[in-house]
Amino acid sequence: MELLYSIVQLFLVALAGIIMAILTYVAVLFLSALPRRPKEPGFEYVYVNDDGGTRELDEDERAYLMTKFHPADGNRPYIKSKYSAQTPDGKLRGYLRRRQLPKRIRVDPAPEQKETFSPKSIRKPLT
Repeated sequence: MELLYSIVQLFLVALAGIIMAILTYVAVLFLSALPRRPKEPGFEYVYVNDDGGTRELDEDERAYLMTKFHPADGNRPYIKSKYSAQTPDGKLRGYLRRRQLPKRIRVDPAPEQKETFSPKSIRKPLT
């Protein structure tokens, strides 16, 4: 009877440890998803440069982020889950939700829009 009692006691201690580990994991996930700064005006995302600086997005980048992609499309943008997340090659660059950006990080203005050639900007020949 004592052996059975010891086995049950060990089982309960192990179960309590597993439950605590799961609760800790869920708490860490929850806390990492909380916004890092208050709601601000501007587009929902910012761009994080390799040096850790951030900037607003230009019109082309905004259009790219608003495009619907299939989940398996390799051309979809890389959205970072947190500021310190790195790309597979160890770079900091990537798009980040503005609210996930730490308060101490300043957001620079968007770069000047470059003149690009698109089918809309090419004039049709006169006939």
